[in-house]
Amino acid sequence: MIESAAIRYFREVTESGSIKQAATALRIAPSAISRQVQALEEELSVKLFERGARGMMLTDAGRLLYRYAVENRHQLDGIRVKVQEFETMRRGQVKFAAVEGMVTNFLSNFVIDLSANYPGISTSMTVVGSRAVAEMVSRNEVDLGLVFGRAPRRELIELARMRQSLCLIVSPKHSLAYRDSCSVKELAGLRVVVPDPSFGIRQEIDRACANAKVRLEICNETNSLAFAQTLAARTDLATFLPRDTAMPSIEAGRLVAVPLRDKRLEATQVTLVQLAGRNMSPSGRLVADLLIGRMKASRE
Repeated sequence: MIESAAIRYFREVTESGSIKQAATALRIAPSAISRQVQALEEELSVKLFERGARGMMLTDAGRLLYRYAVENRHQLDGIRVKVQEFETMRRGQVKFAAVEGMVTNFLSNFVIDLSANYPGISTSMTVVGSRAVAEMVSRNEVDLGLVFGRAPRRELIELARMRQSLCLIVSPKHSLAYRDSCSVKELAGLRVVVPDPSFGIRQEIDRACANAKVRLEICNETNSLAFAQTLAARTDLATFLPRDTAMPSIEAGRLVAVPLRDKRLEATQVTLVQLAGRNMSPSGRLVADLLIGRMKASRE
């Protein structure tokens, strides 16, 4: 044990009032306790006990040492709890709900790194729209949620935000593929495949187009961002996504991201949320901290 035998025996004698009772409590021979107490007195060159008919009473020096022994025990108990929690942090399951746009690249990379560094932690990932993410977090069904935009419910607290500017996503063969950027007005009449209105992405695009008095030619509406990317890569249709969402296809040369010159679309973000007052597990707190760090690093 971290606590020395001499201090432990001394504390037990003090609390039980005699060497005999301490020996009974510790299940060791009285002579072993007596030797340790005597060794303490010799090491400190003081008398720790007054031995009398009513038992062993502490001297002034003994009372000072007893205070140290009690404080030391409390510190060791605290360390033990922290050490056990440290181990617990590396085991358990953490449940996420996230918008689809964060799963393709950002969260996939995060979970891969998490599995490599903390193999005892498993994850459960549910992919739904922002509103459904907020509902799942509010109902305490998941530990953490990633929503598009700000936290939509009062009972949710925001742990971190990450900029996810919306871009025009097109095939390398598209006429707009090699533009440095596009304004929303320049998109008038553009043939597009767009997420359905439950997506925060779609809501932001609709607002931006309404403000610019621009009408898009919506050829396809879908609840799958992966499907929207497939159509954009294989046809002349464009779509709208954060660059990070389409990054695997961009790196593979199947898609191109063209920045949009619009303050609102440039400022779109995703937010990590948690239910206020939720009692997170040690592993959940660890994962939340790691995810917050990853999101902050992406802004640098």
